[in-house]
Amino acid sequence: MNLNHRLMIAIVKRGHSRPVIAAAKEAGADGATILYGEGIGRNEKPTFFGLPATHEKDVVFIAIDGSLEDAVAEAVSRVGKLGIPGYGLGFTLHLNKLLGVRHLSNRVNHVRHKKGGQAMESSPEHFQLIVTIVNSGDSEKVVAAAAKAGAEGGTILSGRGTGVNEQRKFLNFTIEPEKDVVLTLVPESYTGAIVESIQNAIDLYAPGRGIAFLIDVEKVFGVNHSSLDRHHK
Repeated sequence: MNLNHRLMIAIVKRGHSRPVIAAAKEAGADGATILYGEGIGRNEKPTFFGLPATHEKDVVFIAIDGSLEDAVAEAVSRVGKLGIPGYGLGFTLHLNKLLGVRHLSNRVNHVRHKKGGQAMESSPEHFQLIVTIVNSGDSEKVVAAAAKAGAEGGTILSGRGTGVNEQRKFLNFTIEPEKDVVLTLVPESYTGAIVESIQNAIDLYAPGRGIAFLIDVEKVFGVNHSSLDRHHK
């Protein structure tokens, strides 16, 4: 069975998530989850009066049926002004399994959009999402290293985690070290150089420094491809 589920992730300016979710619902989505983060892109000034500037972002997660992908993406992109420098971007990931949404979990779609026997590309160039989980404070090094290798920017989420090399206690209470999760969306042709640059900056193979992994992205919207092409050249 081919379960036709997608996870749509839209990274928008702080405060824009409510109208974006309303537009997604109008296009057929059931709801969404919002995480708060910060990000920096090539079109966003990193300082204000000589002080570091924080560009706050809303990261919106929307689980949808694949048949709604184009309609929801268009609505989210239009209302969130994605594609305009500094406003954000969006992309979708294929889900192998979806739990907790009964009417979507039980829906099966045997039809995939094909052309000439091959699955059609959703974007002019294939993109990948680099997810890097590092100790709090190292995220800026990750973003800088990725930008040095050609990435347009990154989004930082804050979290907690613990690994085998990070068992810390205070008055017999276990302390969970703070973590930063960095989301970097890049064309596949950039991936190798960016991952190598991140590894050189952070040394992820050292105990307790962090991890990184790649996720294939099916559809990208709100990205100015012409600026990527100019930078790549």
